Amino acid sequence: MLDNEFIQLRDDLSKELEPKRTKLELDCWNFYINSTPENLRQYEISQEEVYKIFRNKETFDKLKEFKEKGLNDTHLAKQLKDLLRDFDEELNTGAIKRVLRDKENEIAQKYNSYIATIDGQEITKPEISKLLQTEKDVTLRKKAYEARVKGGDLIADNMVKFINMRNAFSKTKGYNNYFDYAITELYDVQPKYLDELLNDVYANAKDLNYAIQEKNKKELAAEYGISEDDLKAYHYGLLLDNNPRKEVNKSFATTEQVVDIAKQTYLKMGYNIDNMPITLDLFPRQNKNTHGFCFCIQPGKDSRILANLTNDSNSLDTLCHELGHCVYNIGISNELPYMDQDETPAMTEAVAMMMGDLQQREDILKGIVPDDVLERFKADFKNSEAKFISRSMLIIEFEKRMYENPEQDLQQLWLDLRIKYLLANPDDEKNNEWATIPHYLSHPGYYQNYFRANLIKAQLYSFLRNKFGALTDNKTTAHYLGEKLFKYGTSIEENDLIKIFTGEPLSSKALCDNLK
Repeated sequence: MLDNEFIQLRDDLSKELEPKRTKLELDCWNFYINSTPENLRQYEISQEEVYKIFRNKETFDKLKEFKEKGLNDTHLAKQLKDLLRDFDEELNTGAIKRVLRDKENEIAQKYNSYIATIDGQEITKPEISKLLQTEKDVTLRKKAYEARVKGGDLIADNMVKFINMRNAFSKTKGYNNYFDYAITELYDVQPKYLDELLNDVYANAKDLNYAIQEKNKKELAAEYGISEDDLKAYHYGLLLDNNPRKEVNKSFATTEQVVDIAKQTYLKMGYNIDNMPITLDLFPRQNKNTHGFCFCIQPGKDSRILANLTNDSNSLDTLCHELGHCVYNIGISNELPYMDQDETPAMTEAVAMMMGDLQQREDILKGIVPDDVLERFKADFKNSEAKFISRSMLIIEFEKRMYENPEQDLQQLWLDLRIKYLLANPDDEKNNEWATIPHYLSHPGYYQNYFRANLIKAQLYSFLRNKFGALTDNKTTAHYLGEKLFKYGTSIEENDLIKIFTGEPLSSKALCDNLK
């Protein structure tokens, strides 16, 4: 009986929440694709409309009654816990949260509006990335790298103040810092469990990563005609002649070709992207956020991609990745209660990452890239995995330690961790490159989600490959994923969903097998 009373309250609340949250998502999209003061203001208005819902003390008191009496169903109890957190934050610390939201938006607008230049000429983030992959002129490489880092310089001091503000908020909730608060409350990940996962994978990947890094340093130094000790941050990223990715990139004539390949890849799995409610905004322009995101405006009905593509394999990865989020969003059943119409955080990233990997796992580039190059590109997958793991650990450990002590020398911390995970030069210049990581601002605590998703991705792909063979050779892939995974939204807890789908609890086995 009590469970039914809670369901009634939850559903009544959902009727009020759904249209306002949809409007919020739409205004967030408009702000990110065009970061004008007007769009920021509209986004802030919509944020406020949603958060007003969680300031109803009568509803909060009723939710507390449910908690005191106890619900029988564990999933309903989880929903109750999440609602209590949302109401508590707005009613008891709402003023602090509003200040935090305003500060985040202010920093986002400042960063989104930054226009990088080299010798007075504007250059986009994708153009900088491409230049660092191809340009051997060290003077130009240094200018491009510094142009990217200047975006971090612009907001670094603001970020430190903001991190202190977030930490002050987390202490009102009983946490030592905002990182622990975020991973525990927003992602249901205990700090100890995360540390165990990180240590397990680091131990398995360390030797391979060091071997890859040492080989890369030796080859880069030879290419530039300098000693390994003279390598600096701006030397890295160059695709050497023996790197198959360089040859792959030569096969992409235009950005439109990258879009076509991605759409064909999904068509081979049973998804006709052009006939789905998916909106694509794929190319750079002023006032547009410089990264790649998927926006779920309405689960099952409206999903959108913001990207800044160029004609290379990284852009193909980005588009296939974000389309993975989209098909997941669209696959969620609208017959579920509204509060279950969402993706579990690591699972949606796992699916997206699995789709991004297809260019190195399957034959989606056959006939576009020479066969011998494609085979070397696919064989290089384990190196890509090891590099991703190292980069992830760098970003996660930095964020964790940044929140533990925001007043430390963060430039030095970033360099120390680059030395630890990337074998960077200890004499490299310190800088604010850390502040260019978008998740530190918009999705605190989220990068550990990518890390866990990498474990899930490997387990999902291993299972699907054993069951069906290549995903892109089977047009039933879309139907299977929709029926067995996507449609459930968050109605099944993430760890349970992994076990139900693959038949095994989550482990690092499949990922570590990929590294062998």
